[in-house]
Amino acid sequence: MQTEGEIRTLSEEEVTPAWALEVSGFPPEEAVSLSKLQYRQREAGELLLGNFINGKLVGFICGTRSIADHFTQRSMEVHESAGTTICIHSVCVDQAWRRRGIALSLLRHFLEVVRHIRPIARRIRLISHQQLLPLYTKAGFTVLGPSTVTHGRDAWYECAMDLN
Repeated sequence: MQTEGEIRTLSEEEVTPAWALEVSGFPPEEAVSLSKLQYRQREAGELLLGNFINGKLVGFICGTRSIADHFTQRSMEVHESAGTTICIHSVCVDQAWRRRGIALSLLRHFLEVVRHIRPIARRIRLISHQQLLPLYTKAGFTVLGPSTVTHGRDAWYECAMDLN
């Protein structure tokens, strides 16, 4: 069975199916709203990538820019187009397609996209729950420790990748 598929930016019409994956993959207090995902696509569309297999969206990754060096509460809300920090907000894969390398493929493709966009990004940051830290370290991120961001009930850990 094909597991890599086509990875590309999402169109405006594809945001709703991505949001459906988000809602099914995250607890209600952590899932982004449809309007926030639409905002991210409109303002930072080059950082919203989907993985399509046989024409079906099976996973996506979403980011924005921030002027802060670390993942912050503000960076979760606002895209700052001049920012040199890329903040990953979601790496989400359809439950039926998990554990097949799709999330890792999305992360690696995202990294290649980030290396070629302007203004030049200096770093990538994300927050993760403890059980997903092995995925992010396998993709090349370093765990910095507990995050200062509060988002839902469970603790978050900030992960970093410097691009210099």
